[in-house]
Amino acid sequence: MSAINIRNIDDRSILFKFSNGSLEVTIRQGDISKEICDAIVNPTRVSMYPSGGLDEIMHKAMGKLFDDQVSAVSQEMKENACPVGQSRIFVAKNSQNPNVALFVINTVGPVYQTEEKEKSAFLLQSCYSTSLQLANLYSLTSIAYPAISCGANRFPPQEAAQVAIESVRQYSCNVKDVRFVLYERPIYDAFVKEWTDYAEKINQAATTTRSTIDERSRFRIASRSSFDSIRDCILCDEQQLPPDREHLCIKCSELTRSRIFDRFLQRLCIAAETSLHELKKACKLLKPILNYYPLVYAPIQKFDQSIHKRDVAAEYYVQNHCDKQFRNSMPVAVVGDGNCFYNTFLKLSGAGATTEASAVTSVELRARNVVELVLRLNEYINKYASLEMILDSFEDYVRKEMVHDTHFASIWDLLSISTVLNIDVISVYPKVNGDEDIHYQLLNGKLFSPLINKHATYDTKSKITTLTGVNHVKILFTNCNKQLKIANKKEDWMPNHFVPLLSLR
Repeated sequence: MSAINIRNIDDRSILFKFSNGSLEVTIRQGDISKEICDAIVNPTRVSMYPSGGLDEIMHKAMGKLFDDQVSAVSQEMKENACPVGQSRIFVAKNSQNPNVALFVINTVGPVYQTEEKEKSAFLLQSCYSTSLQLANLYSLTSIAYPAISCGANRFPPQEAAQVAIESVRQYSCNVKDVRFVLYERPIYDAFVKEWTDYAEKINQAATTTRSTIDERSRFRIASRSSFDSIRDCILCDEQQLPPDREHLCIKCSELTRSRIFDRFLQRLCIAAETSLHELKKACKLLKPILNYYPLVYAPIQKFDQSIHKRDVAAEYYVQNHCDKQFRNSMPVAVVGDGNCFYNTFLKLSGAGATTEASAVTSVELRARNVVELVLRLNEYINKYASLEMILDSFEDYVRKEMVHDTHFASIWDLLSISTVLNIDVISVYPKVNGDEDIHYQLLNGKLFSPLINKHATYDTKSKITTLTGVNHVKILFTNCNKQLKIANKKEDWMPNHFVPLLSLR
């Protein structure tokens, strides 16, 4: 399964389509002023007074209504009309000029400074984040960008494309159609190359492990007669352990937390290629590493509009197809990159998901969940026996999907994540297909709780177990797009995305 599908439309345009339908990115060589979409982003000056280039072209193409709005703000605010890195939105389409974009979003890109390239990149990212925030605020779904700052402001196209990729990935939210309409061929080629490299990197991570045949052979554990005899590092399997070390060599222990779990998941992937039995042995071998990296998870419970972005498509399902008890909740936008299930929990963790300063990643949560589920599979099957009819084959799923970064999660992931994070998880499933939908019947309002709750205290005299300070997360099965009704035909609706629900009060 590829996380991003790449399609060459012709020699002047290419499409990058995220496989769960959450985002389409088109790069096209052409004239952006003629693009028909919800919003076109127009690079301008801090005064917003046009002084040539694309800004001048946009004013002529968009007509008097747009020009009058910009002029009014420019005359009143002068050099403070739009600071560098900020954006302003204006109406463009009207009865006198119907064949243009609905809105134009003015933004002021930075002048590239080699000695301050980090600051230049920050300000360029701000152009993307503020323009996408406006697009989301106005519930727009399509937006077109030029190569901001790549002209007179001398921003290197390769670096600008890298900023654009990271920005779109983080801030697009409900904007599902992002276009880069680039006039000059060298800039077009640079953007195509960077997006292609990014997509291929994601796809490689989703389908393969980056290890050589020698590495795969070295990582095989089946031939080992006994785990007790191992005196090599259990992560790299290269360095011998000194007498004062039990599991990790010095070299591996100096790796960052995220790199540790990248390697951890890679080991699981390689083991899974052989058999489920081999994967189980790998989980047993690697599990001690988890003790070196404590995970303390305290999820946010309330929606804060100054911090969280709403997911408009998910909000549609909450308000129109979810039970009333969930309609006082707000769905929070999560990137649809194949890791949305794990990103849902990270989204609510803030900065305090771990006792260390380094951040927990989706790769770490996935690796921990694989270990937990594989090693205690029978316990979870017994606890959630009622879900048997909607569970896929475990061996096929865990070996081909669950161990791979950016592969989509299934109900199996839900069974054990509550134990990994020591929280209660409540799943919410929209009743789009009606009361007879078996997934709605079994998953809506379903409580997933830890096998052993670490917040539970047992009073030996009263023989009563008390739960203290148990956190919970509500997770919504949703779709990146609103339901489409075609005549009287109603096709079965299927979710392809997860987002968290936060309380509004």
